[in-house]
Amino acid sequence: MSVRVETAGGRTGRESAANMREWLAPLLRRDRLDPLMAEVMRDENPRLAWMPVHPRAFRRLVKRRVLAAVVVTIAAALAIGWRGLIVGVAAVPWSVFAARRYADHLGWTASASVVAFKSGWLWRGTTIARVSRIQAVTLRESPFDRRAAMARVRVDTAGANDRSHRIDIPYLQRDDASELQRRLAAQAADTQFHW
Repeated sequence: MSVRVETAGGRTGRESAANMREWLAPLLRRDRLDPLMAEVMRDENPRLAWMPVHPRAFRRLVKRRVLAAVVVTIAAALAIGWRGLIVGVAAVPWSVFAARRYADHLGWTASASVVAFKSGWLWRGTTIARVSRIQAVTLRESPFDRRAAMARVRVDTAGANDRSHRIDIPYLQRDDASELQRRLAAQAADTQFHW
């Protein structure tokens, strides 16, 4: 695995130089992660108690992915004839499998000092941010979220860049999302920034 640290400021305009400074451990054995995290986050327990997303997240994910697989299958059938239907034989089961794996690996946690989000199953990403670095917390609901009584919470932090694995937690129960957004916003508002 690899571990990166993002900090506010210090960018030189040369992207490669900035990237070199951000790598804390470009290549790290998994069993060395906990000692490294204990060293980096001295005031916080590096073992996080992960919370799952809404139980119906899989259902929402699978609908979207199967629909995309069906559209690709129809396009393949129109382009190359009936042999294009073979695409669907592989694409639909793969879509269901990928949606299940993705939903199973979504997780989040928040404490008095950190908020964290993990996602992905082939390429996994985990982001941990100190509450003292939160700049904005937003709650978002699409029409589909509202229909399913779900919402997402996005946390913007000092130092995050466009390529970052962001804390953008989807498929939360609406009440949980509202409580998380309110609590993180209140904690951030009570934090005095020290740069």
